[in-house]
Amino acid sequence: MLEEFSIYGFRRYEELTLPNLGRINFILGDNNIGKTSILEALFCWSCGQNLPPIMYNTPSRGRYGFMQNSGYWEMEELLSMVHDRNTIPFRMRFEGVVDGKVESFEHAIVPSDLLTDYDTAYKDKAAEFLPRISNDRYDQSNPLLTQMNRQITVAEWTVTENGNAQDAERSLFTSPVTTIQQRKSFCSAKVIDVLSHTGISEIAQIYAMLKRERLIGEVTDKIREIYPDITGFDMIPYPDGSQAPVSVVRSDGSMLPIFTCGDGVQRWFYILGCLVLYRNSILCIDEIDSGFHPKAQEKFCRYLIDGATRYNVQLFLTTHNLEFLDNFLRAAQNTEELDNIRILSLKEAGDSIKIRNLDAREAYKARKEFNLEMR
Repeated sequence: MLEEFSIYGFRRYEELTLPNLGRINFILGDNNIGKTSILEALFCWSCGQNLPPIMYNTPSRGRYGFMQNSGYWEMEELLSMVHDRNTIPFRMRFEGVVDGKVESFEHAIVPSDLLTDYDTAYKDKAAEFLPRISNDRYDQSNPLLTQMNRQITVAEWTVTENGNAQDAERSLFTSPVTTIQQRKSFCSAKVIDVLSHTGISEIAQIYAMLKRERLIGEVTDKIREIYPDITGFDMIPYPDGSQAPVSVVRSDGSMLPIFTCGDGVQRWFYILGCLVLYRNSILCIDEIDSGFHPKAQEKFCRYLIDGATRYNVQLFLTTHNLEFLDNFLRAAQNTEELDNIRILSLKEAGDSIKIRNLDAREAYKARKEFNLEMR
């Protein structure tokens, strides 16, 4: 489990350290202070020297899927990740303390001269860049296919583990991202944003895992406490044998695709399912309160705490909602994880970010007795 985590040169953070972490960690702060960036940095650290998931998930935040297939697009997304864009190579570092041992991954990125086309302000640095390499594989009968197969060098990307140059992995970052070699990630992690639950294929994967683990009934019972009209979940193929979406089974016996339900039902199923699917992992959930009615929050939080313990998941959660935080702190009382919950509040202080770190007991008392503002 991560005990401490540090970010260097990523997004808005020149340097930031999150100390004294627990199994469940809430991150609070103003808009645009960098809460989501912390979740992304955690994901980058977990990837280690495996670049494709970093580029697929981190800069675009799942918006585009890199269907644009443009070197300029990927260059822009790459630039959005680095804090210092003036020093070549671009550098960023992610450092975690796990069971008392420091695990560090430093990224050094030398862009290709594609950058001078994207931003002419870099023309005076062109000598420091890699020459652009292009492989068009031109197909005269199908120009569209040629465009899809076009590979352009965006950068040379080197990741060094624990400062050991002998363990450095160098990759040619090309467009499209699918051409970059996959490597084994350092550890398992998942970032969940406010739209992740709309992914139909992943919902099907979660359903299949819950079914195989014989846990679909348990998840149904938990959801039914808040949504009594739901009596089950099923995934029955269409008459031609093709896969249908996961459906909810209603008390009258009818079935509806889960994506026709409200966000609360979908997100409840998705998050509880991810606790099982990504066991022994780091799970980062952005805007954890999104979609949940206040009356449902405390019960959901109890299940979240129980699932994190049962499946050995370390949670990092962001929220602006103090009502949700209060419900979570109430749910945490008298649980085994009470002493393993941290509330981290971020505040801007000039050019730096200050962090207030409270445990669940301190935060509960501060909220109950003093109505302390923690955002």
